[in-house]
This record gives sequence, structure tokens and C-alpha cells, in this order.
Amino acid sequence: MIRPNIIKIICHDIGKHLGCYGVKTVSTRAIDSLAKNGILFNNAFATSSGCSPSRSALATGRYPHNTGVLGLAHAHFGWNLDKKIHHISKYLSDNNYITTLFGLQHITYQEESLGFHRIFPERPADDVVKNLKDNLDGKFLNKPFYAEINFFEPHRPFDFGEVKPFTSKGIFIPKYIPTSIHSRKEFAAMQGAIKKMDDSILEILKILKKKNLYKSTIILFTTDHGIPFPRAKGTLFDAGIETSLIIHYPKLKFKNKKFNQLISNIDILPTLLDFAKIKIPKKIQGKSFYPLLLNKKYTENKEIFAEKTYHEGFDPIRCVRNNNYKLIINFDSDRTIRVPSDIMNGGTYQTMLDKLINVRERYELYDMQLDKHEINNLANDEKFKTIKDQLTEKVKVWMKFTKDPLLLNQIQSPHLLDTLKELQ
Repeated sequence: MIRPNIIKIICHDIGKHLGCYGVKTVSTRAIDSLAKNGILFNNAFATSSGCSPSRSALATGRYPHNTGVLGLAHAHFGWNLDKKIHHISKYLSDNNYITTLFGLQHITYQEESLGFHRIFPERPADDVVKNLKDNLDGKFLNKPFYAEINFFEPHRPFDFGEVKPFTSKGIFIPKYIPTSIHSRKEFAAMQGAIKKMDDSILEILKILKKKNLYKSTIILFTTDHGIPFPRAKGTLFDAGIETSLIIHYPKLKFKNKKFNQLISNIDILPTLLDFAKIKIPKKIQGKSFYPLLLNKKYTENKEIFAEKTYHEGFDPIRCVRNNNYKLIINFDSDRTIRVPSDIMNGGTYQTMLDKLINVRERYELYDMQLDKHEINNLANDEKFKTIKDQLTEKVKVWMKFTKDPLLLNQIQSPHLLDTLKELQ
């Protein structure tokens, strides 16, 4: 049985801000070529709008609240992948794959516990590419391999590795963000970081072709969540949870294929296990879309669920989204849309305060066909009461079925628990 090599490329904070998704002012030649010669998913979503929770779901095929990672896994925040939960590298390593991590992982403080055979943690894009080039050697290639490539770019402050702004094709600013000198400056800087990341992917593709691996390797590109701007990252609006998802694998014989089915990022792990001919464990909560890629019978998701519990502070939110409507439930009384601190440091945040402060309701219901930027909350409109009630029930059933600790009021942050220990 010949099993494919797998390369999974994950970048920070890009959402769908790519040329192949219609943003014409960015330079994404490499990623666009993967989409043009492969498969692009128009409706892929993260299970969380925070880096570590979303990445934990992507790595394990389980919702963040079932992985132990309900908030950030760095510095003093303290969230950590549950040791009983397997990372995809563990499944693949146990089935004769050589597994290697390039770049950051951001879901645990003990990365050696994830199951990788080798880890090269250097974060700058140039170092990631160099490490891949230097270590894609004979020892690495005597078995099928899994390489997970994690780029820091385009995380704020955008100039990581002395990256310069990119404006030669103009600047695109989404409609929900006011155009100002601040937003133009920040989007130009992000476009520069995106170009740096894409240029690095172009080098990776050259390496694969030179080593005659390009045609025998699945290349999956995705991101952790939406773009790092107000009303996006850190929220459960589509701008916060929408993700790019592209699969390139010549043996599938797809070119420039687009799928519109709802895909959750917990569906990626079981799909890759199917590619690798590995039985999907029952504890995996995602659903493989491998049959869809083979033109076989596939029962698509009727809805996707997403969550936020912590980012830098406690901000419990849950949501359900189908093709027509989204319901967001805010469990905290704070009526301010929380924004990560690195976004607050930018001038764009200051221009949007009236859209962020004292605006949040307990329930938010949006018509995703007519109101894609989620501006007009229908939750208090009697005409939509039935839809609101139906979606509320779906959230409740999902939380019960997945044993969401929020439903049981059982969530305490690692920082809180450590502080309590010190006081004993």
C-alpha cells in the first residue's frame, strides 16, 4: 500500500485574505497556484477565533473545549493540550509516518509530547524554509512523511523579520472596517507579511519539485482564524472564524475545483487520516470530507459550531452557523466586543470604538445571505423568533453532547488556579 506524503501549512491570522479568494491587492502567487491546480473550499470555518484553541481543534479533530485548550498556550496564560488527547502527528507516527514540525505549534508548553519525530521550532519564515530544505533528506524520505509547517506570518505587528509593507497592487480593506490612514497603513503592513509568507511557500514548492516529491505529496494550506482586525479575530463573526482551505494533490486530478460545502477545521484531521489509510478513532468529533474529494457519497454538514472561552480574558461565546443564518450567544454581561490587545495597539481600533462598545446583546441572529458582515441583529425581531429558537436548541444540544464545561460552569483559567495555589 503506497500512502501519500502530507504537508500541512498553517499560517497565522489570514482568514481568506488571499488572491484566490478574491483579494486582488495581495501577492499570493504560490497559494493561488495551489488553488488553481487543486481544490479550494469557499465555506471553511475554524472552531474558534483564537490562535491556540483553533489550532488545538485542527490538530486533534476535537472541539477546543474538549482538548484542554480554551485559551492561549503561551506566556502566562497557561492553557495546555490535554495529555490524553492525540495530536495528528501521534496518529501518523504510530502508523509508520516520519513526522516533523517546522515553526511554532502554539497548543502546548511541552511540544515534545505531541508525537513528532523531529522538531525545528525556529519561527522566521526564512528559517522555516531553510530547515525544511536541509532536512528533507534520505533519512526523512525512507517512509511516507508528514511535515507540519507553521508560519508566524502574518501575525501582528506584521514586520516580523523586518518585513516591509506591500502596496504595489493597491490596498484592500473589507467594508466592515472604515477606510482611514490607520487602516490603510495596517492593511499595507499585513499585505507585506502575507507576501513574505507566500514567497516562502513558493520556495517550498521549488524544493519539493527539485526532490521529485511535488506530485506524490498532499499539500494542505489553511490558517487558524480570521484577520487580525476589530470585528474579526477574537469574535465569532464570519470575519473571525472564516478560514482559507486549499488542497493540492495531483493524484486527485482536480484543477481549479471549488467546493461550497460547510467545512469545520475539526474535519481536516479525519480527512488526512483517510488519505493515509488510517482508521479514524471514534473519539474524533470531526467528519472526513475525503469521500467528497473522490466524488463519492458524502453527507455534508448542515451547520458548523464555533466557540470562544478565553483569549486574554474570560469571554464565553458560542455560535452555530448554517448556510442561511448564524446565532451567536454571549454568556457574559459585557456589552463590548472584545478585541485582542495587539489589535488595540493599532490606530484602526480607535476609529471603530463606536462599533465595539456597548453594542453586544446576549443573542445575535444574522441572515448570512443578506447581511454577510453581520451588522443587523435580528434576535429581537418577532418574525425570526422560530429561527432563533431552533438555533438556540442546536447550540444547547451541541454543548450537552460535547460536554462543554461552560454549560456546567466548570471553567477556571490556569492562571487563576496557579494564583490560588500560591495563596494556600
